[in-house]
Amino acid sequence: MILFLAANPRGTSQLALDREAHAIHLELKRSGHRDRFDFVTRWATEPLDLLRELTELKPTMVHFSGHGGGRGSEAPGPTGARDVVASAPLHAEPPGLYFQDATGGAQVVSSDAIAQTFGAAGASVQLVVLNACYTASTAEALLAHIDCVVGMSGAVHDDAARSFAIGFYNALGGHESVAAAYEHGKAAVYLDGLPHADQPQLLVREGVEATQLILAAVAPVLRQELRCPYPGMRPYTDKDAASFHGRDREISEMLGRLRRASARST
Repeated sequence: MILFLAANPRGTSQLALDREAHAIHLELKRSGHRDRFDFVTRWATEPLDLLRELTELKPTMVHFSGHGGGRGSEAPGPTGARDVVASAPLHAEPPGLYFQDATGGAQVVSSDAIAQTFGAAGASVQLVVLNACYTASTAEALLAHIDCVVGMSGAVHDDAARSFAIGFYNALGGHESVAAAYEHGKAAVYLDGLPHADQPQLLVREGVEATQLILAAVAPVLRQELRCPYPGMRPYTDKDAASFHGRDREISEMLGRLRRASARST
């Protein structure tokens, strides 16, 4: 299962997150292994939704689409970028992701809090994609619990983020490894002639081979050859008793009636 979490809080630049989700859905649907993926979307995500959905759905992959921040700079990012420019003093805001609060406004969740949440409830997750600006530090924090994490080392334009997702999921659904899907995602950004193709970074936990991690891998089908219990034209014998069972109570009851009837007649 792929869990797609989207958050575009009030007061942040509007992003085409619905187009990104639609594009991912289409790429998976077109792939040869679409039956291996269940794509679930959650919108206007609040911080506790992350914990709830990880606990309930137990996804294999989590994709966050929205705004990142805490980049340690007050300089504005490019127009249409997926970062939130801090109005607070330099370094006052910790790295993290922007979720919605109860009123629809922005609430930053720190990298440490996100990592702790995955550590508590994300045991099923093998891959996380943070499709938001300045999420490299959050990706690093998640490596303590997740095999592979894609984060952005800087600002990334909305169009570039969507192109990366298209290339990434096209390959993932085509039985490519996580490492190959990452390269496909970057190539898609270059093909569209968009900037920021160098921003996505794939981080891999020590001991894990991203080139061998294929989420669309089909589990082997176990086949068991069973002998047909019906003997055809030959007569049934006591040797066939093991193949025909399941009505022991009814048989015992019928035999009892026959014995009682036989006793009365004699």
